[in-house]
Amino acid sequence: MPPHNAAPDPEALGLCFTCRWKRALTSRRGSTFFRCARAETDPRFVRYPPLPVRSCSGYEEAMLYVVLNHYTQPLAAVDAVRAKHLEYLERYAREGVFYAWARRDPPIGGVIVALVPDRATLEAILAQDPYIRAGVARAEIVEFNAANVRGALRA
Repeated sequence: MPPHNAAPDPEALGLCFTCRWKRALTSRRGSTFFRCARAETDPRFVRYPPLPVRSCSGYEEAMLYVVLNHYTQPLAAVDAVRAKHLEYLERYAREGVFYAWARRDPPIGGVIVALVPDRATLEAILAQDPYIRAGVARAEIVEFNAANVRGALRA
């Protein structure tokens, strides 16, 4: 479990870091726990496996996505919501969903790199984005095959 406000460490989670069945849960105190969703329907899997997981017969690689946020309102309107948007990004980084993000240059939108089980999960998470809720941005989702991923995203 990573410290409060820290992104998950690939070595600390092992295979769970990139597994499509990983679900992150954050307690009211800010601690994040990682649950195996396969355990809900298959008794062979442990709901909260001891980490790091080095081998698992149920492992399936999660999908990688790039989210391109396109601002739909003037920058002043976007910046009025920016603090809440950054809190949202940090929350999902702690839960192991968002791995990188930045405002585009020039500031016409933003970019988010996400690792989630499927597109529907990502769409549900993006619907909570303060930018989307305030109507100051729209999200374009780009899915890609993670076969050529290197570095920290490849556990």
